[in-house]
Parts: sequence; structure tokens; C-alpha cells
Amino acid sequence: MIQDYICQDKCSGWVYTMGKWLLIDTVDQVEAVSARLLSAKVMAVDTETTGLDPHTSKLRLIQIAVEGSVTVIFDCFKLLPEAVEKITAILTSPAIKVFQNARFDLQFLWSESISVSGWIFDTMLAAKLLRTSGGPRSAGLASLAKYYLNQTLSKEEQKSDFSSQLTTGQLDYAAKDAYILLELRHQLLDEIKKHHLIEVTRLEFACVYAVASIEYDGICLDREKWLILRQETEQMKTEALSELYPFIGYPAVQLGMFDNHQSYGHNVNSNKQVLKMLNDNGIHVENTSKHSLARYNQHPIVVSLMKYRQASKALSSFLHSIPRQINKSTGRLHPQYSQIGAWSGRMSCGRPNIQQIPRGQAFRQCFTAPPGRKLIIADYSQIELRVIAQVSGDHRMIEAYRNGEDLHRLTAALILQKQIKLITKKERQAAKAVNFGLVFGMGASGLKAYAQETYGVEMSLDEAEVFKKRFFTGYKGVEAWHKELQKKKPDTSRTLAGRKHTYSKNSGMSGRYNTPVQGTAADILKNALGLLYVALKDTNTSIVAVIHDEIVLECDEGKALETALLLKNTMEEAGSRYMKDVPVVAEASIANSWAEK
Repeated sequence: MIQDYICQDKCSGWVYTMGKWLLIDTVDQVEAVSARLLSAKVMAVDTETTGLDPHTSKLRLIQIAVEGSVTVIFDCFKLLPEAVEKITAILTSPAIKVFQNARFDLQFLWSESISVSGWIFDTMLAAKLLRTSGGPRSAGLASLAKYYLNQTLSKEEQKSDFSSQLTTGQLDYAAKDAYILLELRHQLLDEIKKHHLIEVTRLEFACVYAVASIEYDGICLDREKWLILRQETEQMKTEALSELYPFIGYPAVQLGMFDNHQSYGHNVNSNKQVLKMLNDNGIHVENTSKHSLARYNQHPIVVSLMKYRQASKALSSFLHSIPRQINKSTGRLHPQYSQIGAWSGRMSCGRPNIQQIPRGQAFRQCFTAPPGRKLIIADYSQIELRVIAQVSGDHRMIEAYRNGEDLHRLTAALILQKQIKLITKKERQAAKAVNFGLVFGMGASGLKAYAQETYGVEMSLDEAEVFKKRFFTGYKGVEAWHKELQKKKPDTSRTLAGRKHTYSKNSGMSGRYNTPVQGTAADILKNALGLLYVALKDTNTSIVAVIHDEIVLECDEGKALETALLLKNTMEEAGSRYMKDVPVVAEASIANSWAEK
């Protein structure tokens, strides 16, 4: 089917008048357009699908646009599977492939056994990188077209039914979505160069394949273990509520005209009523936050209240909802990742948010390897402290890491003025709070509360003051780094990969300490993912989860040892690209479940 299209077999190539698109619905027609597409140095690729899930929905259209030609639209309902090899040849050509949200399109192409390779340019990711350089907050295609090209892009057809007979309106929409990507790339590339974002853009684009594959392959959940955990947590919630009865009032059945219900003296889910209950029982706090209740953490009311809240949150956030998100086609969970989910560059996750799964063994043992398979779990050792050593140039930190020392034990020795060999496990735990608290700008009172809430370490305000003084005396480079930032109070910062962040007028110093450090750690992890995808391509090993500084693979049991070594070496290689003075260390383990690392 041709709309306003004329093809001439001349050296000048294709000629068209008022051309918009060319619909391809036979294998012979695929062959006819292949030469032109294969010769392109840049091609824009888009897809239309019957839904959002690549495992249960279908790929309907593939649109490919190249400079100087009409957009070619492949009707997948009529072409596949016969044309898979010919379309794969096009999409694995040396050309740069331009996508808007590539991870979505890649998964639908994979679902039809269509491979894609070569460099990707993702306009959505490029736009997100430019947000802190004056770009638009929204990275949707319509917003980008308006902002960078001053074009109004109608998205009315986006939610139309692509599973039935195609209309001219749908084909116009599909063709425009592809062709406009070529124009967008030119504008975005100029902006990327202007704002010195080339390296971080390369990093993000190389990571796209890995993120798409993590979502597509998914992770296995042991439903029986999960059910048992849910039942135990429900029991825990019931017990905690029973323990609170003497304070909130025992339930009483009240007769109503239509039904009966239980009522209590206080509603344990109401912060206002819980605050009154606490105050009535001698616990004088201004609010019911974990921070406010920390100093009463041994009081039986607070113990039971925290237990109730923990159980309630686990049930509502994870235990009830996650089984419903198991894919009916694959039997696995397929979390959705936002590759640039935070201003720092960290990834975020949802449906379900596997990055927020509680760290306890009870939860993580439910995420397992299927029979005959193993999980390979690796994380970076003290990555943010290592980044701080690199960024600040602190001599003592750098030497400690070069010599393979435990920085937490070193810090404990410095603040307690003891020999490092005499440091106890409890003292090392206190030093963790000092390290992570003070490097990001906490004061003594904040450190005292942070140590108690996060690490269960009790320290007085005077001790916190002394520890702070000794910390910065011991780490002069970190102190100098803090003072320089305090003096300049920069409006922008860069990670070691060049990721840019612009601070708001109300931003405090803690963000200026933290953002480039957390962002560099995220850049290192993404670099590792990009390298891993290449190393694992055409193997039976999958990346199944990413949790900030941790990567989880699933491989055949017989390949576990070599895969663990590959993962460790790749993660360390990824860090060495940006960390020139400080060694980056990853620790890998082989496990049957996520809890065994």
C-alpha cells in the first residue's frame, strides 16, 4: 500500500511527492526496501502494539524512518514470522538506531524474535539528561517535539485499537512518530555537546539494552514461601494489635441497623489518635514518626506499635500486591525500571518495586533460581565512600582502600583512639553511622539520631560531637572538600562521568555533598550493566535484578563459577573507568535465593 509515493530505480534513490509513508505487508516488499534502509547511517525506529506487556500483547507495526525518504511501516500481523530474518538484518545493521523510550520497543521486537544491535540514541533519555540544563521537565515525545522543534504532535491515535483494520489516521500517526525522531536527534545532540554530556549520554545509551532485558526476562518468585510469609506477617500484625489493646482499648462489638462492627478507644492507623494514646501513657512526643519515637524504642507500647506498623506496611506494600503482578504468560515477576529515576541518576523501580523489598532473609529467600539454575549476586563494597575518597582526594581514605583496609574499622580506630586490631564489631557498627552520616553533612544531633535509628547504636550528644571533631581531624581531605563546597555553594555539580545536576535556590549543603557521590555510584553501576549485556549476549545467563549497587544474574548451574567471576570482574572494570585513584571492589556469591549472598 503506497500513499503519495513514487519509486524510481535511479542513482538518486527514492523520489516522492508529498510523501508520508509506505506500508509493507509482503515479504517481497521487505526485500524491495531493504537496500535503502541498510545503507542508512542513522534510522529512527518506533513500534505500535496492541498493549503494554510484550509477553501478552502483540507487535503490530514497526516504523523505520531514514533521512530523505518516506517512513517505511511494516505490518507485523501480515509479515511475521516469515520476515523475521529480513527485518532483523535491517535492525542489526551498523546504523545508529533512534528510539523514544527504547526499552519498550526492544522488548516487543524481542518478543517476535527480532534482534537489534548497534548504537542506540534514545531521545527520552537524552531529554532527561538535559532537564538540569534548561530542558523541559517532561520527556514525552509530544513535549519534546513542542519544546525542541516547535511542532504540535497529536497523540490521539496512541490509544486507538491497533489490533484491527488500520486506518489512514493511525498510519499517519505512526509514521510521524518515527520520522520526527530524526529531527529531534539533531537538536538533542547539539544540546548534549553544548552542555558537555557526551560521556554520560554514551553511558545511558549503552545501558538501555540491559534495562530492557532485565524487565523482559524477569525474576522468579517462590509463591509457596511467599504465602507462608504473608500468613506469618498477618499473625504478627494480629499479635501486635493484641499487645496494644490495653492502651488503645479492647474491641467492642457495636450493634448497628445494618451490620455489626468493632470499635476501639483509639484507631491505631490514625496518627492523631496514636499520638494521644502515646501522650496519655507518658510518651511525650510531638509526632509519631520513627525518629521521634527512637528514644522510647524499649517501651512496650512503642515496641508493639513498631511491630504493628512493620507488619502492616509489609502486607500492604508487598505481600498482598506482588503475587497479583506475576505474569500469567511467563510465571515470573517483571519489574519496570525507570533508567533515570532520580535527579542523581539512580534508577527507580515499580510494578513491583523490587528495590524496596525488605533486606531480611524472610523476604529475600522467596526470590529464587528455578531448578537447574543459580543466582549470582554481587554488590560494590563501600562504593559511595570510595567515591568520596576519589572526589575529595582524601589521602588517608585513598591509602586505606589501596591497602585493602576496612574503612569502617579505620574510622572506629580514629574516633575512639584505639588500635585498629582492637576494634570490636559493635564499635565498627558505630563507625558506619559516623562515616555515612558525617560525609554527607550531618551535625552532632543528627548523627546521634541517625546512629540509633539506622544502626541501633546509642551515643550521647557529647560523644557525637567528639566523634565529629575526630573524624574531620582524621580525614583532612574530606574536611577540605566540605569547606570548599560551603564557600562556593555551587549552583551545579557533576558526577565523575559528567552527569550534571542543578540545585534549586532552597537546596542545602547535604544535597551538594550527596548528589555527585550518589550519581557517580549510579554511573558506575550503569556502566557495568552496559558491559554485562555485551558479555552475556547469546548466552543463557540473564540479568534479573538491579538494586542500586547490587546486580543479580540467573545462570545455568554448571556456569555458576565462571559467571560469578565474570560479574565481579565486569563490575570492577566499570568502576575503573571513572575511579582513577581508588580501587573499586565487587563481591560476588552463588546462591539458590536472593537471601544467600
